[in-house]
Amino acid sequence: MSTEARQRGPEAGIRRPPGPDGLPVIGNLHRFLRGQLTFIETCAREYGDVVYTNVGPIESYMVAHPEQIERVLVTEDDRFRKAEMGQGRLKPLFGDGLVVSDGEHWRRQRTRMQPAFRPDRIATYAEIMAEQAAAAATAWSPGETIRVDEEMRRITLSILVRSLFGTDLGDREAEIREAFEMVMARFEGVNMWLPGWVPTPANWRFRRGRKRIDEIVFDLIDERRDEAETRDDLLSALLLAEDERGERMSDEAVRDEVVTLLAAGHDTTALALTYALYLVGTSPDVGRKLRAELDAKLGEQVPTLSDVTELEYAEAVVSEALRLYPPTHATAREPVEDVTVDGYRIPADSTVFLPQWIAHRDERWWTDPETFRPDRWLDDANRPEYAYFPFGGGPRHCLGHRFATVEAQVVLATIASRWRLDPEIDDLSVRPVITLRPTEPVAMTVRER
Repeated sequence: MSTEARQRGPEAGIRRPPGPDGLPVIGNLHRFLRGQLTFIETCAREYGDVVYTNVGPIESYMVAHPEQIERVLVTEDDRFRKAEMGQGRLKPLFGDGLVVSDGEHWRRQRTRMQPAFRPDRIATYAEIMAEQAAAAATAWSPGETIRVDEEMRRITLSILVRSLFGTDLGDREAEIREAFEMVMARFEGVNMWLPGWVPTPANWRFRRGRKRIDEIVFDLIDERRDEAETRDDLLSALLLAEDERGERMSDEAVRDEVVTLLAAGHDTTALALTYALYLVGTSPDVGRKLRAELDAKLGEQVPTLSDVTELEYAEAVVSEALRLYPPTHATAREPVEDVTVDGYRIPADSTVFLPQWIAHRDERWWTDPETFRPDRWLDDANRPEYAYFPFGGGPRHCLGHRFATVEAQVVLATIASRWRLDPEIDDLSVRPVITLRPTEPVAMTVRER
C-alpha cells in the first residue's frame, strides 16, 4: 500500500471515511460479489485503514489497522455488539449458540461452557485427535491421490463427535456428516444472500439436514442426561455446566451449543489443516524441517498434549497457515452508538468489518507477507498484537481456540510423520463464504517419506 493511502486520518474533525463510489441502490454490491477479497484489498490499498463501502442496503465500514481492531474487539468492546447480518444468516442453524448470541444470554452461556475447555480436558481430547488422525493416515496408500479438504473434514468431524459424545456413533456419525453437508450448502454463493423462505433446492436441503441433526442431537442429549456425572466428554460437561446462579442449560440450549461446536469447530479446523498441508507440500524446505522436528521429538509415537508444547516448528507451520489463509477471513461488529474511529464517524447500527485477510498480509507488520515462511514465528518480531487475530479477540474470542490449535498441531504432526503429501493442483484459490474455502478440490498425492 502507498504511504499516502496508509496515513491515518486526523483525530480532529468528524467525517465519513473515504471509499469507492457506488451505483444507485446497489452501491458496491456488484464489485463485492464479483470478488470479495479483491474488493477489500483494493479498498485498503486505495483508501487506507478506515474505508466506507455501501454494499447494497448494508452501510459498512472496513477497519484494518491493528490498534483500531483492538479497540473494537477489546478496549471498547462494550460499544459494539455482534453484527446482525451475520447473526441472521447463522441463527437458523446455530439457534442461540455462542457464535451468534449476544448480551446476557451469551455471557451466561460463556460462563457455563468455560470449564469444558480446561487444559486437563483438552489433554484427554488430544488422545482422540491423534487416534483419529492416525486411523485416517493408516488407510492411505503410497501413490494414492486424496482430496485433502474432504479428508480433513472427515477427520475433524470424527474428532469432535468422539470428544463431544465420548463414543463412536456408528451409522449416526455418517448421518451427521451428510446432514452437515446439506446445511452448509445453504451458505454457498448466491444461496447465502437469499431468505430462508425462498423455495430453492439449497433451502429445502438445509431444512431437511437441520431436522436430521436436531433428531440425532436431541436423542443423544436424552441418552446422556442420567449418566452425565459418570462420563468425561463434552456433552456431559455441557449438561452439568452451571452459571453463577447454579442453573443448568435447557435441552434446547445444549442443542444450540452442540450444533455450534460440531459445525463451526470441525469446518474451521479442517480448513486450517487443508491449507497447512498444501503449503507444506509446496515448500520442500519447510517439509524437511517439519519432519526433522517430528522425528526428533516423537519418533514412532503419536503426539500427546505434552508433545505439542515441544513441537515449536509444527506450531509455527500452523500459525503461518492461519496467517495466510485464516478460515475466519473477517470479523463483523455493530456500534451500539455513534463512534469515532481514527478521526472518522461511524454511525450506530452500521456494520464494521475487521478483515483478518488484510491485517494478516499487511507489509507494515509482515516481511514478504505473501510468502509462506513459518520461521517468522520463531523470531521475536515486534508487531502489533492485532496484526494477527485468527480467533477474534477480546471477551468474544473463540472459546475453543485452544482445542482447535492443539487439534491442528496434533493432526498435522500425525500425518506429516507418516507421509509426504504432494499437491496435484497448480495454484490454491479461495473464496470467502461464511468461512474461507478452497475454490477447487485440494488434491494431493500420498508419497513415502
